[in-house]
Amino acid sequence: MKPGVEISKNIKHHLAQMDLYLDQMVTDDYNHQSIHEYREAIRRLRALIYFYKPVLRNSDFKDLDFISKRNFDHTSLIREIDVFENGYRDFMLPGVIAKLCDLKAPLLTKLKSDVQMMKTFNFAQFEVRLKPSSSHKPAYEIWEKQRHFEVIQAFINIDKVSNAENLERYIHEKRTLVKKLRYVHQILMQDDKTLTPINAVLEDFQDVARRLHDVCVNLRFIGQYALNDPGLLEKLIENHDAFLAEADLKYEEACRLLTQYMSRSEA
Repeated sequence: MKPGVEISKNIKHHLAQMDLYLDQMVTDDYNHQSIHEYREAIRRLRALIYFYKPVLRNSDFKDLDFISKRNFDHTSLIREIDVFENGYRDFMLPGVIAKLCDLKAPLLTKLKSDVQMMKTFNFAQFEVRLKPSSSHKPAYEIWEKQRHFEVIQAFINIDKVSNAENLERYIHEKRTLVKKLRYVHQILMQDDKTLTPINAVLEDFQDVARRLHDVCVNLRFIGQYALNDPGLLEKLIENHDAFLAEADLKYEEACRLLTQYMSRSEA
């Protein structure tokens, strides 16, 4: 199969998944799991278009990037509040739980309204086009390896200094890139067994980074929504410190293994 056809096939499958998971979210009445699965479908698509960005026509990348991000954002706040409540409900005062329910009610109404607009774009019918020179120069195998290394370097080179005053943004950037990297490995490089131990470490980092990022968001919510709950605040601060230390260690280990992987591949 020609590289251009292979690229289009890979993306087309995940375009169709976007429509299917959106329909499923509606069928399941916007429950916690269906929103999560729709967001994961968006993440898989965005990982692919991020990986293939250098060879996609600029207009196609911009359209898919904008619309997929817009749909993701429509579900973000209600999902974040759901995650907060589900993860820390046992530490919340009844008044805080009630306040979160009150916050979610209009968000759910808005999401149901937004879905009508979201459905006007049919992802499955989108025609993916490559830049004219992208199908064969350089050979796809060489290009894929080079692009893979670029994504790895982007993950390794995240600048902690420039994000020092915003930990939430910093850990979110790490999470976003590690998710893209993991999806690229799962979708495009599942036959590369040398990635198996690396993927395990990336999963470990992603797990603790997710919990750390959730805590950062939750702490922001406490101030933003005036959630007066000293016990909850104490638990969040305790978890923040523990998750931050663990995430730093997991990140260093992931970077070490990825650097070794690139060195071996270049040898």
